[in-house]
Amino acid sequence: MIPNLSLFDEAACAAVHAATLDVLARGGVRFASRRALGILRDAGAEVDDESMVARLPRELVEQAVARAPRDVVLGARDPARDVVLDGARTWLTVDGTGAATLDHRTGQRRSSTAADVAEATRVADSLDEIGFVWPPVSANDAAPRTEVLETLALLLENTSKHVQYEVQRVEEVPFVMDMLAAACDDGRWDPRRPLLSVVYCPVSPLHHEHEMLDACLALAAQRVPMCIYSLGLSGATAPASLAGVVVQTNAEILSAIVLFELVEPGLPVIYVADAGVLDMRSGVYACAGPEAILMNVALVAMGRSYDLPVMATGFTSDAKEYSVVAGFEGGSAALAAMLARPDAIVGAGLLASAQMLYLPKLVLDAEIMRQCEAVQRGLTVDEEHLAADLIRRIGPRGQYLAARETRRTLRAGEHYRPQAYGRESYDAWSEAGLTDVQRAAATVDEILERHVPKPLPAGAAESFATAIVAARAELAER
Repeated sequence: MIPNLSLFDEAACAAVHAATLDVLARGGVRFASRRALGILRDAGAEVDDESMVARLPRELVEQAVARAPRDVVLGARDPARDVVLDGARTWLTVDGTGAATLDHRTGQRRSSTAADVAEATRVADSLDEIGFVWPPVSANDAAPRTEVLETLALLLENTSKHVQYEVQRVEEVPFVMDMLAAACDDGRWDPRRPLLSVVYCPVSPLHHEHEMLDACLALAAQRVPMCIYSLGLSGATAPASLAGVVVQTNAEILSAIVLFELVEPGLPVIYVADAGVLDMRSGVYACAGPEAILMNVALVAMGRSYDLPVMATGFTSDAKEYSVVAGFEGGSAALAAMLARPDAIVGAGLLASAQMLYLPKLVLDAEIMRQCEAVQRGLTVDEEHLAADLIRRIGPRGQYLAARETRRTLRAGEHYRPQAYGRESYDAWSEAGLTDVQRAAATVDEILERHVPKPLPAGAAESFATAIVAARAELAER
């Protein structure tokens, strides 16, 4: 029996879709790019050049969604670590681009650095539960002009898994593509096994900013997969009603799909199911809580209704330290997302409304992922597992420790066995003298001391350095 959480039935999905089409056709979406507007106009959209708003007819939207493939391959430097988004399993990735780090060595919060990006990527590379890697924080000590390229180099150097990242400007695209080619064993970018997918972010409400849009149009022409991540805040940049947030988020994602599928028909796209709320008392972004769970599970249903690969959110917390709040917020969101069965979940490693990296949380989130996978697998109901013969044989007042069926069932993985923490007795736990968070911190230090990612191809590091030096000379200051 496989558990499955579905908030929207077919009728609810149809109602959201109809409302979305109304928004797109009658209200429209602003595309702050003359190139994008020209593409949309040629395809039959109604374009207002002064406001830069395009109204997208139903046929255009539905044709674009139909062109997008259901299954997406996310290639890795190590082919054995390729990720296939085909509905067969749910993959985990690191949360992205926070601005701060809670240093597990000093206990101090500070601005994040390139070293934090490198360490987090290396820890993620070592954890089997993490399928692909998005930089969890920004390299705030990098030169703004070349931060994207410097961060990409750190990612490619410190993991052989698939990399997901943002590209901010169209001028960066040639350097990005050169670096990706250098990271491939044969020195060529292969769109059949892309090492990079790009996180493309519409700006709520209903706006596509020109710099990132033009960059992603150039990347789409190279068949770089697009992960479309619209993060509206309920009550601020999206309606206060949760269903309204779902409609607006859906409209923003579909409007991006329309454009990308016009530029490159059949381009792999990933529908991201994520939305938050603005806490009206504090004025901060709240990424966790019941509203987020409801909206995200609803958006998973919408993405699946379009037969698209879906990435949901989970694991993240608004807590400012790893605490019981971080555990129940992140764990409950992760379990709800897993039971909705997306292709991937983003959220590992960050605290403080997804703005602060805490490396021990990566280890603990991997443990939560193992627990969620155990629940997601469900339980088997057949003659062997119902065990009626065994129960009769053992009988009243018997015990199962010595039964051969017990050994066989446990060896087959029927029971979940934690790795990041123990189930020892209280006395043994007390004697060890470490909290679960301290154990996770020790695991981080051990990984950083011993884990060595797959080396880059010969000459790749030098190619990265050459591209970054050239970019410093050619790119305008940000």
